[in-house]
This record gives sequence, C-alpha cells and structure tokens, in this order.
Amino acid sequence: MRTLRHLGLILALLLIAAGTLLVVSSLGSPATAADPQAPGDYIVLTWNDLGMHCYNRDFTDLGVLPPFNTLYAQVVRVGDPPQIITAGITVTYVFTDNIYSAGKSNFWDTSPYRPVQNAQYLFSLPSPLPDNYGLSGTTLSGTMALRGDHFVAEGMPLTEFRDSAPDDPYPYQLATVVVYGPGNVELARNIVVAPVSTEMHCDTCHGDNGPGNPDIATGVVEQNILTRHDNDNGTNLMATRPVLCARCHMSNALPGFGSPTYPNLSKAMHGKHAETGMIPPTTDGCYSCHPGPITQCLRDIMSQRGMTCIDCHGDMQQVSENPNPWLNEPRCDSAACHGSDYAQDQPLYRMSKEHGGVRCEACHDSPHAIAPSREPNDAIKFLALQGHTGTLDTCTVCHAVWPVGPGPHNRPAPIQPSFLFEPDQGSSHNPGEQAVYVHSLHNTGNLSDTYDLAWGSTLGWPTSVTGSAGGTPFPVPGSVILAADGAAVVTVSVSVPVTGTLGLTEVTLVTATSTVSPTLVNTVTDRTEVPLAMFSFFPNGHRVVNPGEAATFVHELHNLGALSDTYILAWGSALGWPTTAAGETGGITFTVPGTVTLAAGGSATITVAVAVPTGTHGQSESTVVTATSAVDPALVAHVTDTTAVLPETGAYWVYLPVVYR
Repeated sequence: MRTLRHLGLILALLLIAAGTLLVVSSLGSPATAADPQAPGDYIVLTWNDLGMHCYNRDFTDLGVLPPFNTLYAQVVRVGDPPQIITAGITVTYVFTDNIYSAGKSNFWDTSPYRPVQNAQYLFSLPSPLPDNYGLSGTTLSGTMALRGDHFVAEGMPLTEFRDSAPDDPYPYQLATVVVYGPGNVELARNIVVAPVSTEMHCDTCHGDNGPGNPDIATGVVEQNILTRHDNDNGTNLMATRPVLCARCHMSNALPGFGSPTYPNLSKAMHGKHAETGMIPPTTDGCYSCHPGPITQCLRDIMSQRGMTCIDCHGDMQQVSENPNPWLNEPRCDSAACHGSDYAQDQPLYRMSKEHGGVRCEACHDSPHAIAPSREPNDAIKFLALQGHTGTLDTCTVCHAVWPVGPGPHNRPAPIQPSFLFEPDQGSSHNPGEQAVYVHSLHNTGNLSDTYDLAWGSTLGWPTSVTGSAGGTPFPVPGSVILAADGAAVVTVSVSVPVTGTLGLTEVTLVTATSTVSPTLVNTVTDRTEVPLAMFSFFPNGHRVVNPGEAATFVHELHNLGALSDTYILAWGSALGWPTTAAGETGGITFTVPGTVTLAAGGSATITVAVAVPTGTHGQSESTVVTATSAVDPALVAHVTDTTAVLPETGAYWVYLPVVYR
C-alpha cells in the first residue's frame, strides 16, 4: 500500500505541473468511492500551524520576526477503528529543494555596526547561532519531536528561496514528511506546504520622504522607520541597531521579550497605522504589511467565496484592541460562524482536535489556507491521501471499512457503497489436472448490498464457480447479499482437458456488480496455463572392446519443462547381446524398461551395460534407449550406444574423420 501512496504523491505533483488540478468543494461527499486502505497500513497527516510565516528580508537595521517555521504531524494506523500512533515510530522531515538558509538571509551574518552576529544580538543569544540553525535548534531536515498525540518540528529557519532558484521568492515551500517504523522501515509519507514570505511592504509608506516619514530620507526604508520612531518617541534606536521590535513591544509570537510599559506589538502596529487613515479596511489593505499582493497568504475556501480578513478579524482599530493577540483569535464555533457542531476544545483552532482525536488542521488545513486552498501546492497532501482536493472527507483514508456512525461535527457518514473482489490468480497444470482458485468478496461500504456474479472463459474448458457466505452456499451465476463489512468466498475450479491443451492458457473471468450502485464493478481473472513439455536425453555412446568384456554407457535425462513430467523408458538392441539398463534420480533407483517422474528442472541418469559375447570379433552391437513424455506422447527422444568389438589378432581398424557439408 505504501507504493500506492507514493503513486498518489506522484499523481498529485503531475496534476499540478500540468495545470489540471481539479478543485472540489469540501462541503460535498467524496467525488469517488475510494477503496479502503488495508488494516495495519499507516498514513501521516501533516500541516503548518499558521498558514503563513513572515520574516524580515534584511536584518541589518531591524527585526520584526525571525525565520521561524513550524510543521505538525499525526500518524494514524488504518483500522476499525483507526488509531493515532505515537510509539515505535520516527517522523522525519526534509526540504529537498531548500537545504540551507545562511546566504539567503543575513540573519546569520555579522552586524555592520558591531562585531556580533545579527541573530545573536537581536535575540540576546549567549553565542552566535550556527549557520542554518533556527532559534529553537532545528534545521531544514531532521526528526520531529513527539508532543503528546502529535509530532512537531518547531522553529525551522526556512527562507522563501529554493536552492534551485535562490533569487526567486517561492512562498509555498514543500517539505517531505516520512514515517519510519522498527528497522527503519518506511510506513508512510506525504508532502506538505511550509508557507514563508518576506513580502512586508514597509516601502509603500516608508521610502525616502514617504507619507509615513515626510522629510526623512536616509536612503534605507528600515532606517527611515527607526528615525521616525526616534523623532516621535525620544528613543535612540538608530544608535542601537539592529533593533528587535519585540524587545520593547511584547509579542506572543516572540515570548520572553518586551515590557508591559509599552503597548504590545500588535497594538502599536495596528493602532498607529489605523490612525493614519491611509490603509483601507480591505484584504488589499492588509496586504500593505502582511504577505502580500504577490504572496496573497489568504488563500482559503472562505476567501474564494468572498470573505475578507476583516470579516473574521475586524478592521485595524479592532485588531489593535485585542487584549491577547495571537492567543485570542476568531473561533470556528462562534454563533456568527459555524456554531456549536464545530466546537473547539481549545481556545485556538490551530490547537484544537475533534473526530477521534485528530487535529482540526489535519483535515481542514491551516488558518488562512482552509481547504480547498487557491494554491495548488496546498492540495498535494489531500490528493495523495484521498485522490481529490479539499477537506479530508473520505472516511476510508483512516477507516478500514466505511463507518456507519456519526462522523466529524456530528455529520452522518456518507452512504457509501464500496467493495473489494480479489485476488487475480494464475497457475500452471498438466493435461488432466484441475486448477482451483479462491477469491474474497468483501463489502467495504457502510450499507448492505447485493452483488450479482457471473463468469465466462476464453476456451470453454470444464469449469465450475461456486460461492459461500456465512456457511451458506450460493450458485454462480447468481447473487449474494452482504451486510456492511460482510464477506463471501468464491471458488473457481478449472479442469484441464486431457488432449489438445499443450501450450494453451485458459482465462476465466468472474465479475461482481453492486446492485446499490451498478457502476461499481470488480472482476477477478484466473489464468490456467498448460505449458509445453520439453526434455533432453543425451549423449550417444561408443565403446571399443574385446570379446568377453563389458561396455558401460551413462546418459542424462533432463526435464526442461515448467511442470512435472513422467517419462516412459524402453530399450532394444540389434544383435541381442546380454544388456541391462537402470536409472537413478535423487538417490532413488528405477528399472528400464520403466518410468520415472521428474519435477520441473529435475534430472536422472540412465546406465546401460552391454556384455560382449565370445566369438564376436569385428562385430558391432547397437543399443537404443527411448524416452517418451507422458504429458506429450509426441515428444520422444533416444540415445544410441554402439559397442564395437576388435577384430582378431593381425587385423586392424582405420578410423577416418566424417566431414558434414
């Protein structure tokens, strides 16, 4: 099954590359009746926590946010019921096209104002931060940490630049998350977006002599901002660069910094900019600072249906009045939104879980990217899991059979017919033998169904097809009723005719059709092959002896066919000299005339001993041993042993070479 999931990931990537991605509303039933996964299979659900992480493009003068991205994952073992697994597994992540960050950002560079690394100075680190390490000690590949019911890679120092295009911003970076079991055996994998952007357009208002800083023109946007702050507030930030905004203005995004003496960072930023009246209360207005006209981080299904940032968060003045920014955010279960059926068990959607303990984000995706997202990369993981985009809504991604009880948010499970009929089989037989094939018909849907069964074959060999469900037999052609998760056995018996079948293959097809959904049809194929018989018998022998002596010849009989064969052995001679013939195979002897049975690839030795009578000077005896295949009596081979007797004393023999043209 893991291979199928790999194919799903490849299909998702190919669809995106081809521009043929189909967006399906998350409010409907699954687009197709996906086959359930096998019990014991694993899947990995993975997501980014926020839907977008932004960071400063340049840390020379100031820092609002560092490179700090986070991925979560839950591992589910498919079953009835499914189980969230945390023990005995390792979950890894890697950005295959973004393996380094130092050099793509000056976060790790030495400040031009003091001989200290920018990251170290901004965040009061005891020593320089190693290249490509984030503030939490994570890198761009590694092992995710277990936290309760999930795994997390927190604070990855991800930039928006891929290794293959280090100068081109690419805000929807892709990470591969892989689950390994004991012995480092891969159990599951998926591809997830880690969104990241530096598209914070301070330059819109804070360029030289811009509307945000008239009469200030340092030539650097960040220095214009700091100069304006110094002028308005009597600070001396220009002399303490680089400046971390959260060092004074507390932020729940960067805990451990700031002072309650000053307004928190969200209040300071949103309140101050609201006072200007220059930024409209629209999504485009929010993109003046948040990523951004190009990135467009708000890409979820709600925005595609006309909702804006303001519908959930309010305008800038309302945002500035939030007493606990980042930790006090709009709730899905509010009466103005989805109501109590979508209750959060935590204050934040991104921390909440619901159906079976699965995190809300695992099925619906991150804030600002609620599925189906506008961005094709966000859809890769959903395509890999269920074959279509949008909310994870195909029950059998996790359930071994279609469930019948209430599902997420008390929604009933979809009425879903589904069944498996397997496996295809094949075998090789000799004429006169019988091939037997046993198949399983399994109702994997969540309702009772009746299956119509029929069969046919290509050559018309004598065949019987029978079925049994719960100990009760039924004929085929015929029908069988199976409850949800019920199963039946279908047995096919093919008798190979005795003659005229060598080298032929009989194909028997048994078809099952759902009467609930007649478009659901599954067929099993049985192939009964009768291979051609083949064998070798060699070599011919020649001995020169005196009267009264014995000549001994040893021959090899090899079964070169694909099946066992019995060989009928006989011998005869021209002069009738005393002769014996016997054989041996696998330590067992047999007489000739007689028979020997050899498995495919088996062999035997045949020994012929000729006693030369006296008074036979100058004579020659020919002994012929014949082997005939019982599978194909037309296959006959023989060896000839020539026993030549020397002439009387004084005579001589001349042997000349034989030349064939």
